[in-house]
Order: sequence, then C-alpha cells, then structure tokens
Amino acid sequence: MSTVPLPRLLLFDVPTGPRPAWYLPRLCSAYELHILWVPGPDPGLNRARAALFDEWCTHATIPGHDTAADELTGVAKARQPAGILGFGEMSLEPVHIAAARLGLPANAPRSLAAIRNKHEQRRLLAEAGIPTPRFASVRDLDELRAAARRVGLPAVLKPKAGVGSLATFRVDGTTDLAGLWSAACAGYAADPRGGSVPDFVLEEFLVGVGLHGDPRYGTYASVESLVRRGTVRHLAVTDKFPLSPGFRENGGIMPSVLPDTVLAPLLDCASRAIHALGITDSGVHTEIMFTRDGPRVIEVNSRIGGGVTEMLHHCCSFDSVLACAAIATGGEPPEFSPPARSTAFLLPQAPHQDTVLTAAPTVDALLALPGVVEAELPYTVGDRPRWRQGTPGGTMARVVAVADSAPPLLDLFADLQPGGLLTYRAVRP
Repeated sequence: MSTVPLPRLLLFDVPTGPRPAWYLPRLCSAYELHILWVPGPDPGLNRARAALFDEWCTHATIPGHDTAADELTGVAKARQPAGILGFGEMSLEPVHIAAARLGLPANAPRSLAAIRNKHEQRRLLAEAGIPTPRFASVRDLDELRAAARRVGLPAVLKPKAGVGSLATFRVDGTTDLAGLWSAACAGYAADPRGGSVPDFVLEEFLVGVGLHGDPRYGTYASVESLVRRGTVRHLAVTDKFPLSPGFRENGGIMPSVLPDTVLAPLLDCASRAIHALGITDSGVHTEIMFTRDGPRVIEVNSRIGGGVTEMLHHCCSFDSVLACAAIATGGEPPEFSPPARSTAFLLPQAPHQDTVLTAAPTVDALLALPGVVEAELPYTVGDRPRWRQGTPGGTMARVVAVADSAPPLLDLFADLQPGGLLTYRAVRP
C-alpha cells in the first residue's frame, strides 16, 4: 500500500518564538521537516536541543546568523522544500531572503530591511502617510545630541534591530546624554542580535491614553494577523498590561475587551502599516499605542507575537504554527473561530533595581492556581534578576492562564507583582 509523501518544510530554529516541544509534533504531523539551527554557548543546552530534534526530524547546525540566508538557500536547493519557515525575530530576514531567492512564498523585498530595522520601518510608515513619531538615526554621542534637538524631548532611545526592550531608555531634559550613551552601548554589547557596531534610533515619546477605565490595563495593544499573498486577516487584539520601567513588557490578555468603536481604527491602522512595509506572506504582530490623536504604530513584527501562539490555542483552538507553515508553503491557513474564552500570557517583571529574589512559588504551586495551564520559573530564591537585559532578563515567571472572562486574569497578574507571590530584597549593584 503506497502512501503520499508529506510536503517538505525547511525551518530555521532560533531561541525565541514557539518552543520546539510545542511546534515539533504539530509540524511533523503535516510535513517532512528539516531544521537548521545555530548552537549556543552552553554545550549542555546544545546537546538537549539536538536530542529533542533527533526524536522528530532531521536537522543540522550552521555557524552563525550572518551566513544563515546563504545556508538556508543552499540546503533548500538540495532538499527542494515547499517552503521555508521561521518563528523568532532572528530567523525572519534570512528566511525571507532565502525563500525569495527560490521563488517560494516570502515577503516583498522592500520589507526585509524594515523587518529588523526600526529606522527603516519608521521611514516606510511615514512615506505611506501613516502618522508616526519623529525619529532620527543615532550611531554616536554627537548624533544622539543632534537627534535630541531634532526629535525633541521626551524621547525613547532603542536599538534599530533590538528586541525585548534591551538597551531601551527614556530621554528627557534631565538626562545626561554622555552617560546615557555609555549605558546604551554597554547594553547593546550584551545583545549579539544588533551587530557589532552600536546602531540606535531616537523616537519621539508617545504619550499613551488609557481607554479601558482600569489601571491594570496598559495604554497600548497588539493586533495579531495573518497575511497570505498580500491579503490581511486579523485574528485577535490583545489588551496589554502596563509596561514596567525600562519599557519591559508584562504580557497581556486576549481577546480585547474594548468596544468595536475603538477596535475598528486600531485594525485599520494595523492593516495600513502591514501594507506599507510590504509584508505579503507571514504572521504579523503589530503593537499600537492609544494616543489623544488616535492609534499610533509602536512597531510591526513579521511574526506571531511572543505567547500569542499559546493564547490563540487556548482561547480559539487555533493553531498558528500550522497556519504560518501553510502560508510559507503556499497553502491555505486553517479556519479561524472567534475567541471563546479569555487567555492571559503573563511575564511579571522584576523591580527596576538590583535585587535578590526572597520568595517565589514553585511551578507546581503556580499550576495549582485557578486557570493556570502553563508555568515556568527562570529564577530561584537567592537569584539576582537580570533586569538590565530587558524583558527576557527581567521576566520572573512565564505563565499562561485561561478563564471565562478577563477579571480573574487581571487578579492573577496583580498577584505576580512584587510583594505578592514574588518578593525581593534590594542589594548593592
């Protein structure tokens, strides 16, 4: 009895995005999967990663991200996959470059620079007539001083290619620009994703307006979308928790509780931004600030947002892994059903100072809380949170929870703030 072979899929795996334990069983049920990945500095973690891949599919390592597009292109020419896929931020540019070279579904060429470069992203948005904050490129202290005069203060300094709020700083009239530049360069050097030379953008600080009538919600939201052959389909809007100092994210709740009169212009803003950047074939996560002048784009990411994969699964029974794989291989994404429940992705942040963790629940204790379906604790009691490393370093727990409505999830978020289930003691730097 003959069987129809599964279509081939090439995946570039990076540490961010859905975990391999999540995507491997889903992709391997529908595709003949081959993975390329870059080993990290920890040999033990590399062995564990390789062993997990061995259970499901073939895989190979490549030297680094700088040559990833060429490596993907060469492997794809040999294996002839139906598509090339990546989930995390660092995979996007090489994946779409390689796919475009082989005539496979990929974003438009003009989008590739904007996928990872916030300055180019702002330029394209402004060119398309989308209201955008003032911005300027910054590569040294003199340019920072000139940018501060041109953009105006307050402003935000951030790496052009950074993620996770690392080396991101508020700048105002009291800021010592020389000291700030030293701190920014030090933070930049700690993040290998930005390149070897400091490359920042200074943006006008967007003043957010709360629309929920509840201070437990933030002043921004994210729009989760799929784009296939240039057609945009919005899946859901995520209400976000307030940012912690240093612009560190705490997660959010899906679906939004905001009325359609607020959501309609939000979705229109996301659609215009997606088209302006030339995103034609991928998942998209668009972060948008609520301002007195209407919605303003914070940034557009040509991928499904962190935690969104799990949230869509738990509240909508929607598989964004298979949806993105379908787009990458030229197929139709699965049908989408509106959210039936509320889901939260929680990333409670450590205090914005040097501290020691003095009390924390166990993973089992977190899983025993009402509605919690997934839980991880990256730190143990006695550890010093690495809050200077942005959202990833400051994250004290990674929790997914489900409820019939948003209020219980807001209560859970409050319980995970400093002084609740997690307590800290200040220490000298």
